[in-house]
Amino acid sequence: MDLIAIPEDLAMHHEPTDTLPLYQLGTGATSRNKSIREFYLTAATYLSSRAFPSSLLSQTPSLHSSLDTKPILLPGIYSLNHGRKEPVSWVVSYPDTEVTSSDSPRVSLVLHTPSIRGQELLNNYRAKPNSEFILGYGFALAQNLNDIIVLKIGGTDTKEWEVGRSAWGADGLWDEILTSVQQSPGPPNYEDHLDAAGALLDMLQTLLDPLPLEKDDRQVEMRPEVALMLHHYVEGDN
Repeated sequence: MDLIAIPEDLAMHHEPTDTLPLYQLGTGATSRNKSIREFYLTAATYLSSRAFPSSLLSQTPSLHSSLDTKPILLPGIYSLNHGRKEPVSWVVSYPDTEVTSSDSPRVSLVLHTPSIRGQELLNNYRAKPNSEFILGYGFALAQNLNDIIVLKIGGTDTKEWEVGRSAWGADGLWDEILTSVQQSPGPPNYEDHLDAAGALLDMLQTLLDPLPLEKDDRQVEMRPEVALMLHHYVEGDN
């Protein structure tokens, strides 16, 4: 399989030529700059939604990015859609140099469920909240069980708490809030619990206020699939 490496600058400073058809749609510097921006944003979107870290091709394959990794594209593999809980294995193998002169690694996507002719083959993008699916891939899942909100007590250096559906992961956050509002040593009293509940409600409301309303008039201008994606995202944050 041929692999395409994308340079770090991604032609960010490259000046496209005037022969590009899109430039013919406008006149003047404003139209030209807008076209350059559109091309760059399109290319950046393609890269961010399809690229893998170069560490995937190392002798110890990994999907974790670092300052030393570069974005790479794996033609064909990146075109598969996401299937939640789809059992998939990524296998990276290096050829035997005694048999072939090629030293390029091969990437195999092994699907562990039977498939029939004509059936769509799915990849697994791993468990992610809808916020990551939207930003990284441009879709959202209905009733995504992996949706989370991130909460942190303001003005402190404490950790960020990830809270999922049915208050999953909220116990540690609640204990931290209760400790921060407690007025006297010893077991927290009834008033401490009320203060902690009020503080938690304020934190949640801060996250909810910026979210668009379900009946937002702006949805009239949205494509139906985008409006549905927005619905899934808002539902997951409520």
